[in-house]
Amino acid sequence: MFDLFIKGGFVMYPLIFGSIIALGYTLERAIVYYLAGRKPEIPAAIHELIEKNDIPQAIELAANAPGPVAAVLEEGLRHIGTSKEQLEEVINLRGSSELKRLNQNLHVIELVGQLAPLLGLLGTVTGLVEAFQTVSEAKSAIDPSMLAGGIWEALITTVAGLIIAIPAMVSHHFLEHRVQAFAWQMKHYGTEAIKHLGAGR
Repeated sequence: MFDLFIKGGFVMYPLIFGSIIALGYTLERAIVYYLAGRKPEIPAAIHELIEKNDIPQAIELAANAPGPVAAVLEEGLRHIGTSKEQLEEVINLRGSSELKRLNQNLHVIELVGQLAPLLGLLGTVTGLVEAFQTVSEAKSAIDPSMLAGGIWEALITTVAGLIIAIPAMVSHHFLEHRVQAFAWQMKHYGTEAIKHLGAGR
């Protein structure tokens, strides 16, 4: 394996570096989303308390609950009695803040997934250039095995780039889908909170 890494050339270093970054951020985001969604029943319970007009209990539950949806509901509960327009603005601002926090570092995973194949292709092209240059400079009869050896070594970086890119893009897809699920919940429960908590309700 180390021999293949060396034969891949200088491009293998940024590829390995990118794979480590993508793996680290994937694990970090997975843990964040797991912790944020540990108690999926909490938002519905808070909404039920709001409908019953049990505001103190709803605030306490929201304050002690994990996740962005509870944070958005807590923000709305703490501004109860304001106009629906003001309440909507407060909830939207908190929702945007939570959404930004959830999206943090996702772009890095996506970037690695997009760049890895290009870096692999770059390594292959430069490797092919070197292989053909070696053949062209050979003064003796050209040995086909010399050219074939140079080509397969050049293709190592393309393979490495794809091996890194595919898991990175798959991970990004599933993590982004999780963020979208949180965003939908924040919008849904936030809208319901505005109906019940805004002045003139």
